Amino acid sequence: MSGSASFGKSATEPTIFSLPSETENRVSRVFRGPPERVFRLFTDRATLPYIFSPDPAKVTVETFEFTKGGRYSIRVQQDDGSTTRIHGEFLEIDPPRKVVNTFAANESPETAVETDVFEPEGEFTRLTVTWKFKTRKERDQMAGPRAEAALTAMWDHFEELLFGGIPEKAPARA
Repeated sequence: MSGSASFGKSATEPTIFSLPSETENRVSRVFRGPPERVFRLFTDRATLPYIFSPDPAKVTVETFEFTKGGRYSIRVQQDDGSTTRIHGEFLEIDPPRKVVNTFAANESPETAVETDVFEPEGEFTRLTVTWKFKTRKERDQMAGPRAEAALTAMWDHFEELLFGGIPEKAPARA
């Protein structure tokens, strides 16, 4: 990821992308809400579609067992009609501070460990997500302008969710 940034409609700072090591991707943003609220919305089955796609209507939450050792499986319909399945296992859950889970796409074995950290900054919350991959090649598959644009759009939607709640026409597939 290139270190680029994009202001969302309500973001207090740009979304920041970085590559802290040969096998890690990191993204960070400050959201206008306390850690308890940001954590709850970021880990609620009903709001997951806003986390996993710029278009929440294209997300189907198949499995979401939000407990240590629990599994998750989420399908995202792509613009070209194909489907990406994101899946893994929760390794650590420390509300409202931290979630650690494995992360894989499609039928591949788990290729990354994702760590989500929710840090209070006054009335706001800094969310930092780090993916640690086994290889640089795996890391690079989730990097670059296309990945940054998609993640920024997802987090812009999430920011809107913090202010207005779930829209009336929330995804029926969640």
